[in-house]
Amino acid sequence: MDKRKYSSWWFRWNQVASGVTGSSGTLGVLPLAGSVSVSPYTLSASDNPGALITSVQLNGENYNEWASEMLNALQAKRKMSFIHGTLPKPASGSPDMENWLTVNSMIVGWIRSSIEPKVRSTVSYITDAHLLWTELKERFSVGNKVRIHQIKSQLASCKQDGQTVLEYYGRLAMLWKELQTYQPVISCSCGAAGVLAKEKEEEKLHQFVMGLDDARFGGLCTSIVASDPLPSLGEVYAKIVREEQRLTSAKAREQQQEAIGFVARREEVLAPVRPSQTETRSDSANSVRRDRNALCSHCGRTGHDKKECWQLVGFPEWWLDRNKNKWRSWKRRRSQWLQQPWSWSWSGQCCTRHKFQRFFFSGVYSRPSGRLYPS
Repeated sequence: MDKRKYSSWWFRWNQVASGVTGSSGTLGVLPLAGSVSVSPYTLSASDNPGALITSVQLNGENYNEWASEMLNALQAKRKMSFIHGTLPKPASGSPDMENWLTVNSMIVGWIRSSIEPKVRSTVSYITDAHLLWTELKERFSVGNKVRIHQIKSQLASCKQDGQTVLEYYGRLAMLWKELQTYQPVISCSCGAAGVLAKEKEEEKLHQFVMGLDDARFGGLCTSIVASDPLPSLGEVYAKIVREEQRLTSAKAREQQQEAIGFVARREEVLAPVRPSQTETRSDSANSVRRDRNALCSHCGRTGHDKKECWQLVGFPEWWLDRNKNKWRSWKRRRSQWLQQPWSWSWSGQCCTRHKFQRFFFSGVYSRPSGRLYPS
């Protein structure tokens, strides 16, 4: 194909696809003074009736937010004339009838797709885009004065209450946006619009500062309100966010230090306190010197009380280590003595093996000054 013919064909195809009319087309109007006018009947290749052109769905209670998002999307697609009724249905037999029906059906599909099922079932019989929009507005649009009162009441009671600054500011921004749809900023050429816009900005700033947690941001809020002139809402938001980040970082460090200190204290509490052998011996020696005349009611020995008796509280480690060998030797001799079929005499008195065992294991045995003799 010749290059010049291919360029001409490509330009003509773009005109038809974009809805720009030629000499006798029905999809749009002729371009004027070098500008390109797009027909309201233009549809892109990706458009379909089931597409979601807005992220907000109408649930019966959020009409103002939904309508704002839907109008913005339809404005971007140049379809506002179908909603407002400024492009009426052409007469029967008109060459634009088919194009009008196609675009009208597309807009009705977009509106239905953005409505929740419980609300969609009540308006499914309406097939005209303008009538459908009017029906939804009459049914779900709340009176301006009532809704303005509700929004201002919510703004007055809106508090941070432990939320992050981002979440708290998001709640305020949604209320401010909805209020602006009922009370738009007045536009004029005398300069009063700028003053009114500044007053609204300062009102938002005060609402934002008053709802912050006083325990965390009280000092910073005081310095912001006392400044003259007042900073913008964006500057105040940036300061509050930086302060929140600083407090969060400081709190994380404190929690880490508390956790380390808790582990250290726990280890100190659980660690067994074992006195050294020298300290135990010295304490024992001091106790003996102090309580030399004391008499134990349990074992009958002198030098300690019953509450300090080793037979009750346990023998110290150094005593067990020192007498380990002697204890083993004594147990061995005792077993040998008990195995001998002897009878013993103590100071001339006969002692049988049974009596000796009772005497030996009675718990009050002390080494005698005399000697044991076999009978």
